[in-house]
Amino acid sequence: MRGFYYEKTRKILEDNIIRLMMDKNLTARALSIRIGKNEWYITRMLNGKIDPSLDTLFHIAEALRVELAELFTKK
Repeated sequence: MRGFYYEKTRKILEDNIIRLMMDKNLTARALSIRIGKNEWYITRMLNGKIDPSLDTLFHIAEALRVELAELFTKK
């Protein structure tokens, strides 16, 4: 069972990635190509079905041209 802070942080992460993707007009497919994962992975991650590794989060931040911390900063 995951705790409150896990769920809260997870929601912030998902919301930020989606917001940044929209700001940069990136689809899940385009992001998946940039980070070397398939579109299925991105979709499942953004729906909270799988947890990305730290390495994947670094690749996502790089693809979105932001610092890793920005993915976890509440906007």
